[in-house]
Amino acid sequence: MAHFGEKMRKDTAKNIIKIINCLKQAEGGWLWIREIGRRCDLHHKTVSRLINQYLDMFVDFQKFEPFNVVMVRLKPGTEVNGILKFLHVMISSALI
Repeated sequence: MAHFGEKMRKDTAKNIIKIINCLKQAEGGWLWIREIGRRCDLHHKTVSRLINQYLDMFVDFQKFEPFNVVMVRLKPGTEVNGILKFLHVMISSALI
């Protein structure tokens, strides 16, 4: 989980926004980490790292153990504008 005051690069913020938009387009459906990577044109490990580091409080996870597959979706009732405000605070607090 990211901490306030931790510096976030602009390209990291852009990638997080790509992931948020992808999850929003899924309309509450579960997406595989690799599918999010394909849709966002990002490496699956990058997607996993960014979700675990910055979006953990905004998403639900579902694991399928024998296959080591993780499915992700936005938590019901999560507003995209709220996530964007959180990112804005993270970016601005890093500039101080």
